Amino acid sequence: METDLFEFAYVPDWYGQLEELEGLVLPEPWKFKRPSVETKNQDTPILERYIHTIFRKQSIDFNSAKDEAEAARYFHVENECACFHTGLYTGRYKAVYGFFDRNKRRASMLDWYFRGFCDEISPRLKYIEPLPERPHYHAAQDGTGFNPDWLVRVKVEHILGDEENMEQIPYKVRRAKNLPLLLETAVELARRKSVIEPGIVVPQGYQGKVQYLLPVYLTNMKKPDLAMTLSVMDGYYLGHTCLTLEMAYLNARVVSRPLAPWLTELVK
Repeated sequence: METDLFEFAYVPDWYGQLEELEGLVLPEPWKFKRPSVETKNQDTPILERYIHTIFRKQSIDFNSAKDEAEAARYFHVENECACFHTGLYTGRYKAVYGFFDRNKRRASMLDWYFRGFCDEISPRLKYIEPLPERPHYHAAQDGTGFNPDWLVRVKVEHILGDEENMEQIPYKVRRAKNLPLLLETAVELARRKSVIEPGIVVPQGYQGKVQYLLPVYLTNMKKPDLAMTLSVMDGYYLGHTCLTLEMAYLNARVVSRPLAPWLTELVK
């Protein structure tokens, strides 16, 4: 199956669908206070990114399943209807699904038509059993958390040699002659900080696996300048990519609603 929502189905009134979804699920902020990038969707850009990412994850897992039974855990695609678990819940903690039926529009060549979002007791889903399972990132949701005692090995040359990574580093320190040492020192200080404040490190989902986001303080020890992605290795973490704080929030939200203050202060 296609892994892009808009290539999988005809989606009418997309922003209206997102507005309805926002009203259906547990309240949380879905936009940034001071966005660094202008987006067409100014009301729910975080929610929009989240749904696209979850759809992609579930469809990739569906395509990779070893048999039909396993595939159905990720995505229901059968006869005249299809659906996937969004990972979101209503105020009564009912799971919310994205629902499709066959596309009968002659003007569209796509097989499916997106009907909208609904909870698990919706009449649309009454003939689907079992329903697809919620999106799952095993290490983050099975209790295998970040170990602050593991050292972080920073791929300094890779980071500083990459234009996108360099753009995330504050301009006033970007040209410092000792930037490699400054970056490694900042990462080590952040790791030490996580020993006594373990909640500052948050998981993110990447290609079906869990990575961690470490806030890095280069100019102010009270406010991070960027986040570094940490891949789980054999007894240590590998730091290899720098993200803006907004990018970190978007990636973290795929796994769960961020609670770390350095991320929650970004949204409203």
